Amino acid sequence: MIKQDRDEASEIEAKPTFVEEAYFSGGRLNEAIDWCLARHDREIHCIVEGVLNSTSREVRFSGRLLKIKKSVLTRRFAALVEEDLRKRKRGDLDAILTVGGEGATQEDVAATQITLRNYLKRNLAEDLYYDGRDLQQAVKDLEKMKSTQSLCTVWGNRASDRLPIMISGMVVGFAIEAMQPARGTILPEGFLEVRVEPEGSVGDPKIYLVAQPQLFIGPGYNPNLTIIASKVYIQPYAWKEAPAYRDVVEARNLTVSLKTGKNLVENVSFALEEGEMLAIIGESGAGKSTTVKALIGDIPSTGVARIAGVDSRQTTKVRHFFGYCPQDLSYMYETFTPLENIIAFGKQYDIPEWQLIQRGKSLLRDFGILEKGNNATRELSGGQQRRVSIAVALAHMPKVLLMDEPTSGLDPDNRNELWNYLAYINQEYGTSIIVITHYPIEAEFCDKVAVFIRGKSLVAFGSPQRLKESLPNRGFSVGVVLEEVDPRARTILEEVEGVRFVLQRGELLKVFTDEPLEKVAQKCVSALDTRKIAVKIVKTKSVADMVDYYIAITRGLVTGTIEK
Repeated sequence: MIKQDRDEASEIEAKPTFVEEAYFSGGRLNEAIDWCLARHDREIHCIVEGVLNSTSREVRFSGRLLKIKKSVLTRRFAALVEEDLRKRKRGDLDAILTVGGEGATQEDVAATQITLRNYLKRNLAEDLYYDGRDLQQAVKDLEKMKSTQSLCTVWGNRASDRLPIMISGMVVGFAIEAMQPARGTILPEGFLEVRVEPEGSVGDPKIYLVAQPQLFIGPGYNPNLTIIASKVYIQPYAWKEAPAYRDVVEARNLTVSLKTGKNLVENVSFALEEGEMLAIIGESGAGKSTTVKALIGDIPSTGVARIAGVDSRQTTKVRHFFGYCPQDLSYMYETFTPLENIIAFGKQYDIPEWQLIQRGKSLLRDFGILEKGNNATRELSGGQQRRVSIAVALAHMPKVLLMDEPTSGLDPDNRNELWNYLAYINQEYGTSIIVITHYPIEAEFCDKVAVFIRGKSLVAFGSPQRLKESLPNRGFSVGVVLEEVDPRARTILEEVEGVRFVLQRGELLKVFTDEPLEKVAQKCVSALDTRKIAVKIVKTKSVADMVDYYIAITRGLVTGTIEK
């Protein structure tokens, strides 16, 4: 069922306004697993209440589902713990917990209550979880990914004395070998070698052998450095992981200067939360593109500029967290097919070709151009080429997509279609999007708007609704539609008592005032009638749009506000 989100006394982080939510008792674990399997390509989160089998204490935690196992003998799921909702200081929870049904003894937690949430986003996580007996599959996956820097966390027992142990380090080796157990039967076993740095960087690093539970420990293995694994958590591209951050994009006092000392943009400050869409609007030369280039570390700047918590000056690292679509489409190889372009540009992010092919086909299918996959890019229409450029920018699954005037040169239908695709990306992939646009009306599609004016840099920032509400009468005006355009009408209405200013677009004039709208409407009609200007329609509560706001602020009719 789709339902509106409810506040849970701030126990968990804010979640999207709408989620798909389901509730199960621990005795209905099978139904909970079936619910998750039906949504296997979605990002599923959970809140679990139950008993921690290792200590017999009650626990309640929120997490993200990593793996589901349903077989004749085993029914459980593994979750990456996001928060201990009981906030007990003693006995911290493991980062990974396996969850079974009520009364289960083989799992970390025997659940009594399970809440499952589908955030309506595609599951793009690349981290992997394995039971200790699944190390052969772990080895196969690592060989396929060809990741040279995989972070591995292992829970299990030390072979020498069977005491519980947890290690975390980089994978330095892996293989599947035939081992000779005591009974004389040769069995293939998977194992990992994990290099663990000493705490506090004191001493030498140690290399642990991570083995399956049935491994026969022979004389070739040091039992003190061998772990019989029960849980294995692998982050294949850990070196690219973002640090903890509050805002996915942050600019604070961002300033870009020429060598002459002239500032192109000055003291720009704004922030974008994960999953939000931002429109940057303003006249040519106002600093829109300059700000974006500073954000991605393309040009020198002072102040703070971060994407996914990474300083934009760390260009080698920050590039993994954003995708950039320039206005000029000629950067793509015009003789390459769309998929070949995705592979060519994606390889610079150290992504295996098989993965780029898989992602590329998925992206082209989402953008409705998979059937054009064998055509040269130059044979596609302008709108289709733009969609290919977005697919290229998303191939490495960035946190933020930045686009420089993507709708420039497109007709109204193609502009609306492109915005529909951007909204789809935002919801389906959870990608934050920043769009530079010359069309203020397009800002209505976004969660936030940043307005730039030449010589003043950023003059307004906030949600479209709040910016429009900063106009007189909270954005409502008297709307007057003339029978035909008359150049005298605007001047006449501006002279009416109580009128702040008038905005005109063809036959439509919007009269903004702090006075009651009905009274001002009567005065306006009377003033126009006196000058024999025919009125077709009068609306006493005409709603402002972002074009009205943009015109008002660029003409200095209102003062911009910057939302914190």
